[in-house]
Amino acid sequence: MKMIKFFMEQPIERRGSRTRLSGSVDHMGQVQGRRSSRATLHIGENGEAGMSVQEQLKLTPYQCQLLQSTWTKIKSSNSTFTQIFKLFCFKSSLAREIFQKLSIVEGFKSDGRCDLAMHAKTLCDLLDAILGDLGQPAKGVEAKCTEIGSLHHNMNETAAGALWESLGECMAEVITKVDCVRSKREAGKAWITVISFMVDTMKSGYQSEYRKHHASRNSISRPSCERVNQ
Repeated sequence: MKMIKFFMEQPIERRGSRTRLSGSVDHMGQVQGRRSSRATLHIGENGEAGMSVQEQLKLTPYQCQLLQSTWTKIKSSNSTFTQIFKLFCFKSSLAREIFQKLSIVEGFKSDGRCDLAMHAKTLCDLLDAILGDLGQPAKGVEAKCTEIGSLHHNMNETAAGALWESLGECMAEVITKVDCVRSKREAGKAWITVISFMVDTMKSGYQSEYRKHHASRNSISRPSCERVNQ
């Protein structure tokens, strides 16, 4: 991925640069130039369903150690993931509009399942589940990410691809600027690998579920149109 190459060629600290995880995005979020990364990171495409997370993401033992040690420090700060979503809303007017609408809707509910704070908690919990055991089967981790992505199938397909990309970039920007990550080159590379995997898989889950619902709506509306035309 471009971001992996960036960390290999540049010093870890680049505060002014914009983080990019991948190439261009079409209206459904199909990323050009990502075929090689998907073949490496996604289970089921290469038949290696029994791989652990560490094996699937090709993380070295040292990178695993850095991920887990830095994660202990990152998750202790409740503001990290709120900061990610605030940056996400700052950079994306569409994301800001979505969360503003959600805050209004959730104001009439007691659970607040869809607001920014709950999204931040969900992302933190997902990373905790992944990094808590890098030796666990990667297939289970992919299933968790896919499920989260599928829950967003109501998002507008025209902008969804760009939103997933922007979320990944904001995650990378915030996390790689944390002192314990920024100070170690391999920590930054490892974090970008994990973030890229998460975002790719959540996006894939969204795309799959969106197409199912879209196909279902088409199949329901087609007979209705035929009856009208008779």
